[in-house]
Amino acid sequence: MSGEAPLIGVLGGYGAVGAAAARALAAEGEFRLRIGGRDVGAAARCAAALGGPAEVREADARSDASLERFAHGCDVVLHCAGPAYELADRPRRAAAAAGADYVDVMDGCGPGPAPAGERTAVLSAGLSPGLSGLLPRILTEERPPPGGARFTGYYVSRGAFTRTGAMDYLLSLDRGYGTPRARWRDGHVVPGSLRGAEERAVGGVPHPVTVYPYLTQELVGQARALGLAEARWYNGFDGPHLLDALNRYRAGDDRAGDLEAQAAGVVRASTLDALGRSPYHVLYGVLELPERTGTRVRRVVIRGEDGSALTGVVGAVAAREVARGRVPEGVHAAAQVLPARGVLDALRRQLPGTVVTFSDDVLTGEAVGADPVMEEGVL
Repeated sequence: MSGEAPLIGVLGGYGAVGAAAARALAAEGEFRLRIGGRDVGAAARCAAALGGPAEVREADARSDASLERFAHGCDVVLHCAGPAYELADRPRRAAAAAGADYVDVMDGCGPGPAPAGERTAVLSAGLSPGLSGLLPRILTEERPPPGGARFTGYYVSRGAFTRTGAMDYLLSLDRGYGTPRARWRDGHVVPGSLRGAEERAVGGVPHPVTVYPYLTQELVGQARALGLAEARWYNGFDGPHLLDALNRYRAGDDRAGDLEAQAAGVVRASTLDALGRSPYHVLYGVLELPERTGTRVRRVVIRGEDGSALTGVVGAVAAREVARGRVPEGVHAAAQVLPARGVLDALRRQLPGTVVTFSDDVLTGEAVGADPVMEEGVL
C-alpha cells in the first residue's frame, strides 16, 4: 500500500492478549490498526481507547470466509484469538489467501505445510514460547558462544488461568511441544536423562518452588543455532494444586471428560494456588561459559505481573518487525528472528512493572547454582 502506513490487523484485539498488543502497536505511532473479533462492540471500545487510527471489523475465527474478509487489505495479521489450538490454521490460511504476512502468539498449529501463497510468518511470538526462547540469545549477546557453553532456563508463574489459556495449555501437552525429563547435550536430545520434580531455588522467586524438567523444541532450536554443549529447561510451580492437576492429566486420569471440563479443572487448580497471593511470571536463564580462571556465569531474570500483557507485547514486536520488512520471507519461530534487546526495550516501555535483572560473575570453586545479588533494571 504505497504511501500509506502499514495496516496491521489484530485478530482477537479486544481480549487480554490482543488489547495489550494493540496498545503496544498504537504507541509506535507508525501503523494503522484493524481490531477484529466476534464482539464488534468490544472491538469498537478497544479501538476507541487506543487514541490513534484504528478501524473495527467483525471476524469469526471459526469461519474461513469471515477471516479472509478481515485479512483483506492488511499488510500483517497478528493472531491473538483463542483457544489457538482449537482454531487450527484457519487464521494463517486466511492471511495467506489475502496476501498478508502473519504473526501468531502461539505456534500456528506447528510446522505443517505452509498455506499456498504465504510470504512471511512468525510463530510462537508470545511469553512461552517466544520470550522464553530469547533467554539464551540475550545471554550470548545474540552471538554463538565459545565451545562448552551450558544453558539452564526456567519458567515459573503464579496466577489463575483463563479458560482459553487452560485449553491451550492442555492441548499443547499433546502436540510434541517438548520432551519431559530430557536435556540437550552434544548436539542431541537425551530423553530421560534428568530426574523428575524437585524443589529448587529459582532466580527472581523469593522462595523455593517445584520444578519439572521439560526440554522444549524452542530451546532445542536455540541450542542448535548457538552451538550450546548442553541445555536444560524447567517449568516451575508455585503451589501444589496445578502440578497435581497436570500430573493427573498426563497420567490419563482426567482425560475421560471433554476439554471444557478438563480446562475448568486447571482453572480451579491454578486459582487455588494463587488464592490471596500476588500473581507473577518469571523467566530465569543461566549461561555457564568455561574460562581459564573458572566459569563465567551470566544470569538474566525477567519478572512481570501479567502474562497476557507480556504475550501481547512480544506479539506486537513481531508484527512491528514484519511490517518494517525486517523479517525475511518464510516461516520462522519468533525466538530465532526477533531482536532480543529490542523485545526487552519494548517490555520496559509498555509494561513499567516488568523488571529485568542481569548478573555476570566468574566463579572459581563456588557452586554455579548460587544466585548472587543481581543488578536491577539494566537493559
